[in-house]
Amino acid sequence: MRMAAAVAIAALCALWIAACGSSSGSHGPVPLVYYSPLDPGGTNIKAAKTCSEQSHGSYNITITPEASSADASRQLIVQRLAAHDPDFSLLNMDTIWTAEFAAAGWLEELTGADRQEALQGVLPIVAQSAEYKGKLYTVPLNTNAQLLWYRKDLVKTAPTTWAQLIADAQKLPASEGLIEEQGAQYEGYTVWFNSVLASAGGSVLTPVGTPSLGRPAVVAAQIIRDVATSGRADPSLSANQENQGDLAFQAGKAAFMLNWPYVYAAGRTAAATGPVAKKVYENMAWAPYPAVYPQVPGKSSVGGANIGVSVYSKYPKQAIAAALCMTRPYWQYQEAINEGLPPVIASAYTNPAVLKAYPFAATLLKQLKNATTRPQTPFYGDVTLAIQQTLHPPANINPAPDITSLHSCLTTLLKGGLC
Repeated sequence: MRMAAAVAIAALCALWIAACGSSSGSHGPVPLVYYSPLDPGGTNIKAAKTCSEQSHGSYNITITPEASSADASRQLIVQRLAAHDPDFSLLNMDTIWTAEFAAAGWLEELTGADRQEALQGVLPIVAQSAEYKGKLYTVPLNTNAQLLWYRKDLVKTAPTTWAQLIADAQKLPASEGLIEEQGAQYEGYTVWFNSVLASAGGSVLTPVGTPSLGRPAVVAAQIIRDVATSGRADPSLSANQENQGDLAFQAGKAAFMLNWPYVYAAGRTAAATGPVAKKVYENMAWAPYPAVYPQVPGKSSVGGANIGVSVYSKYPKQAIAAALCMTRPYWQYQEAINEGLPPVIASAYTNPAVLKAYPFAATLLKQLKNATTRPQTPFYGDVTLAIQQTLHPPANINPAPDITSLHSCLTTLLKGGLC
């Protein structure tokens, strides 16, 4: 009887401990760490706080700021994921990281109702940047596409092709007729080449991940060289990134600029600093990305960021719910209005508050519908470095031989070799 009583008591204790363990596991919100840059206007901080409060005690999001550069942020994330670190649940990811991270098995796939909610109303090009091999691995957060910005006091109508752009710039004095573009040996240079290549009807890689390039790539390389040797490229083209070009435009040195939408808000802020910047902003106009061939729309490489959920998170279900919450339409509007980050949902481009902040919204939406992605491959880091090294500096490009060299290099890299 003593033995039976002991067994019964042990069984009751086991049930009590199990019950307590279950209660403890569901007691209070689970902690979710979101590795992300901090929005200057605080939008993602507010989104994390509000979504946590609205989760009915399911989760609590805290933000760990990313590193000061995209490359450093990626390196830290890769190190954490490769070590199966469970600390980061939510990851703010550049769109070009999706294929690499998904192929490595580091991201939770979104399926069923979660997938449907994540892609509800999302622009097709944005959805494409969030997928790998037809499966959804990230929740679209914001997007981007470059436009042609120009001075309407210097140019009556915007040029529609690269040839027209160069010709119009050459009609103006060199002191104010420059073309600002990203020609430094970095990711922005890959964006330029990829955009012109897509506009010429080509691509860096085929759908199965082998080098494509061909005649369209030679045409794209020639256009980049033509801009660089036109006499209207910024003298610092081979070292210029986005901000340098924008500052030169604000200073009245350029009539044309290829850049992201943030430059409009930057120009408005700069207008308060002096009469030159004020005049530039008051005459700042926009147009679609230049075409290679007349009547064939130019294609800008899409940018932006998505939210991924680490497969090593202790709370993947809650993390997915949090990612879906922080990307709802309300936060899309807030990101656009307060942070200058273009929304991923098409309906946002007709929202009155967004239109007030984005008078160029219709042009941007049109450009996003004509946009292209950068090569979607797990080996993107190698691919972009090959482009930058083979085709730089822009003024020294020898189109046909350089594209042949790039094709050879990519073939070697994608087979696991070095070039």
